[in-house]
Amino acid sequence: MNDTHKQLHATTEAPNGKPDDKPSNKPAVRKAAKPKPVRWKKWLIIAGIGAAALALAAVMLQPSVIDVQLAQATQGPLSEAVEAQGQTRAKLRYTVAASISGRLLRTSIGVGDRIERGDVLAQIAPPPTDARSLATARAELAAAQARQRQAHAVLAEATSGARLASTEAARRSELFRMGMVSVESRDAYAQTAQAAADRVASAEASLVAAGAEVQSARSRLLGAGTAGDDAGAIMVRAPVSGHVLKVIEESERVVQAGSPLFELSQGEALELVVDVLTQDAVQVQAGQPIDITGWGGPRALVGKVRYVEPGAFTKVSALGVQEQRVNVIGDLDAAPPTLGAGYRIEAAIVTWSGNQVLQIPTGALFRRAGAWQTFAVEEGRARLRRLEVGHRNAEFAEVTAGIQAGESVVVFPSDLVADGVRVRDGSARHSIQGMQF
Repeated sequence: MNDTHKQLHATTEAPNGKPDDKPSNKPAVRKAAKPKPVRWKKWLIIAGIGAAALALAAVMLQPSVIDVQLAQATQGPLSEAVEAQGQTRAKLRYTVAASISGRLLRTSIGVGDRIERGDVLAQIAPPPTDARSLATARAELAAAQARQRQAHAVLAEATSGARLASTEAARRSELFRMGMVSVESRDAYAQTAQAAADRVASAEASLVAAGAEVQSARSRLLGAGTAGDDAGAIMVRAPVSGHVLKVIEESERVVQAGSPLFELSQGEALELVVDVLTQDAVQVQAGQPIDITGWGGPRALVGKVRYVEPGAFTKVSALGVQEQRVNVIGDLDAAPPTLGAGYRIEAAIVTWSGNQVLQIPTGALFRRAGAWQTFAVEEGRARLRRLEVGHRNAEFAEVTAGIQAGESVVVFPSDLVADGVRVRDGSARHSIQGMQF
């Protein structure tokens, strides 16, 4: 009971340090506990140890020396070319067309046949005529023949009258000489004889015209018989000696005048047709050499640019992209006998070439920080070099600054190659291991 009373009436000390006998009416105040310090330093130390362990593992896993493919910067000939596909075609081409409208008969001439100038390539018969046109043509022929007979009769009459008038004029001239007729009578008979002679000339002209009408009426009847009637067919002959490149119309059918029938080549001369992009064509000029490969033969052929066509055309690429291209026409120096017209080729038009050009493989170049760079090898370590590059092709590139002849560069560097990394030529090492295996 006394203990309980003591807990309820806790005594307080006076400001002078003595206990206050008066009971306090204020509740007891408990002091707040201080917060425990966060152990962030411990986690920071753990994270640092982990990072150091990862870095150590990376260093231990990375090889001390990286095997790479090396190549030397050399001086030698280098050329830059525009590469594209093309084809061959006959240099002197002729297109033979139908001279008249009619029924083209089936020809026996085939592609590749050798022909001589004047050989018959095809025959064109006049087209068959319908019954009404046939009756009209026959009636016109009969009328023309009748006019021809009439002209014959008129000519005979005029000839007889002219003969009589001439005789009378000669008689009157003799009588005038004897003084038996007047000069007026003599001149009148002479004028009558001259008029009779003019009528004979007119009758002869009418007879010629009537004969021409008969020929015209008969020409309308050409081909007016059955389809198999080839009377009056026109021969289509070869204008030059050479080979047949294409037979455009093989079967028998009706063609119009001017329709192409054959394509011929004069002689064996071939030319090259290479379509290139317009941005590449501006570098191509007449006289530049052309290296020809991919034609199927064991050796490369040589040609020369003759001219670049002035007009371009649109061509859709294999990826479906529209491209502006232009044809480059070239001459083939010596075409082998096995190469014909229309054969596919791979052409490289040389637009620039040099003799003593400092060069490295294009596989050693890469773009970084907006410039061409490479890894040069110095004392067994890869060193990043910035280069100035000039002309280049698919294999080598001209270096105008940044490297010297004889220095080694890393070809196709991997992600392990960096500035200062130890490297060695792995090609020789791999070849030795392959020999041991």
